[in-house]
Amino acid sequence: MNRKIIPALLASAVTASACTIPTDPLDNNIAYPFRAQVQNATRPEVHNKYMNLFEAGGGDRHLFIGPVGVPTYDLTLVDGVINHVPDGVRAVIGGEIDHTTKMFMTGRGDPRAIFKPTYACNPDTDALQIELRFVTWQDQPTGGHICVRSSFEESHEFRYYPPGNTLVDPNRECIKVTLVVIPTTDLPPQTSTTLSTSTIPATSTTTTSTRTSTATSTPSSAPFVDLTSSGFRFVGCAPEERWTTDGAFRTLPDASTSTDTNTNAACAAFCTAGGFKYAGTEWSRECWCGKAVVATRWPATTLASLEGCNFRCTGDEGEICGGDARLSLYEKCDSGEACENVVFT
Repeated sequence: MNRKIIPALLASAVTASACTIPTDPLDNNIAYPFRAQVQNATRPEVHNKYMNLFEAGGGDRHLFIGPVGVPTYDLTLVDGVINHVPDGVRAVIGGEIDHTTKMFMTGRGDPRAIFKPTYACNPDTDALQIELRFVTWQDQPTGGHICVRSSFEESHEFRYYPPGNTLVDPNRECIKVTLVVIPTTDLPPQTSTTLSTSTIPATSTTTTSTRTSTATSTPSSAPFVDLTSSGFRFVGCAPEERWTTDGAFRTLPDASTSTDTNTNAACAAFCTAGGFKYAGTEWSRECWCGKAVVATRWPATTLASLEGCNFRCTGDEGEICGGDARLSLYEKCDSGEACENVVFT
């Protein structure tokens, strides 16, 4: 057979088997409740999983695909923005900027993530479906895409990948995904949900319009690790830019790494090798270093201030490595001085 004919035959076969795409454009509002499904048929670790909401400080909801977070069955779309009305939050992009930018849900005025509902064919079943195609980050140029990258407890967090991005972290691939609308009426009934046990608040409760999920855990990890024998003292749980209004970027901006074997001692060693005075762990797997701490970010010395650092380290679940945009902060002791951890009251 003529080789030039084969591609045409394959294309016609695909066309013949594909679902029929309606020509009428979809409205930018979806009033019926739905779940957001993630699709990337080439990546089975994330394909056909669902977006979960994870309660964070200040009323924010972070976005994960399992096992972290609470399944959410009552999302809506308002002017192209994913909303969760029961919590009064919407999808935005901002904070925790490195090679990508975090997508999360909040009631604040952060730049909103804008999507366009579009008909498409399901890659597995060829059934007609509605995709939420990413358009722009509010007030930013159009382009880029939504991706998910590995996080704690074998979960994946949602990120925004900017157009023309050439910075790639080989240790934390961000997998491009498509978001798909799955009407709640198309899903089997659920009788219970669970929250992640990777954080250690005393009690947390998340409520949606259709179900309530409560998780209670007892702190099993000390809020910090004693590294004084290694020449570092613990000084507290320091906020990152999302919890402050000082206009600064990273609390420790000079160097960073991210690994599946992260511990506070490993982070301190990494920062020491770079000649930095401060080391901080965050989001279980991240390590940040600095020559100094942004003055407005110096942590408080109350016991309550430690509650924001509650994520277990990827390299040792018996340790705490920061939290949601919060650093477990360590300072290198000066030569000749007593090396003692800060006392919290």
